[in-house]
Amino acid sequence: MDEKTFRKELVKRADDMGEHIMSFLGGGEHDELIKAMRHYPSAGGKRMRPVTAVAVAEAVGGKGENAIPFACAIEIVHNFTLVHDDVMDNDDVRRGLPAVHVVWDIPTAIIAGDAMFAKGFETLADTEVDAKDARRLLKLTANAIYLVAEGQQMDMENETQEQVSVERYLDTIQKKTAELFAAATEGGAIIGGGTAEQIASMREYAILMGIGFQIWDDVLGIAADPELLGKPVGSDIRNGKRTLIVLHALETMPEGEERHRLLSMLGDHDASDDDVVWAIDALDRNGSIGHARNMALEYAHRSKECLECLPECLDREFLVAMVDFSVGREL
Repeated sequence: MDEKTFRKELVKRADDMGEHIMSFLGGGEHDELIKAMRHYPSAGGKRMRPVTAVAVAEAVGGKGENAIPFACAIEIVHNFTLVHDDVMDNDDVRRGLPAVHVVWDIPTAIIAGDAMFAKGFETLADTEVDAKDARRLLKLTANAIYLVAEGQQMDMENETQEQVSVERYLDTIQKKTAELFAAATEGGAIIGGGTAEQIASMREYAILMGIGFQIWDDVLGIAADPELLGKPVGSDIRNGKRTLIVLHALETMPEGEERHRLLSMLGDHDASDDDVVWAIDALDRNGSIGHARNMALEYAHRSKECLECLPECLDREFLVAMVDFSVGREL
């Protein structure tokens, strides 16, 4: 599937999924809370996790429509994490919109996130599977959310440490980003009636794609056009995030004025725009951005190998194209 065909198909599937998601985010009596809950989902987005869950269900031989409630649940709890992330990271823009805590306030953002968490599990309960598989879906979703929280905590701790290993970074992003992808694909394979091999392979597919996606997202977060990205570029530097780019620079950049200046900017929320531009240029000159790009592409290659257990079909082609889109996209 070429990129143009994939993008068209992704938009179609994402739009269809969006209608389902919005239908699940309602039913309450407090209109303002519902508006806050719907704020990010209403902005659209690629909806990669739910779309992938449905595609996997089809690819293993099941009916994708049966996976829709589960897929929506995954997307709703994903958006819950974004609401809270933006509060913690002091990011004021998401998907080109003012963040929830900007439109309303921090307490309302926290409450809206909590309500989305609850709605996610309410939605999950609408998935039509037998009792055994319902328990599997419940457990893998809850575990994924716990691991996201653990990854977020590790990510915050990493910001205050000068020495962070690449292994810890990879563990952090697997938990923070890849595990929710993995829950989506594993759940889709379960709902679709996949074999044990297919269920395990779909989970590994998502773990590898999710890690590659996050590394690539870190690259975009430092090198993309902020208007196209829909959020500020360089916030990772001001927040002191130990991304793979930064870790590579700290491991390879020789002692001297440039290294000292870069270190002084990491975690400096008052760093000027010119300082951030300089830091990005320094990381690029050091080869750190290129190193991260190459590592993300290697994860993408390994991810696509996991799809060999699936029969040839349109949804398998879609899943291959999903990796290429997730890792390597300009935006």
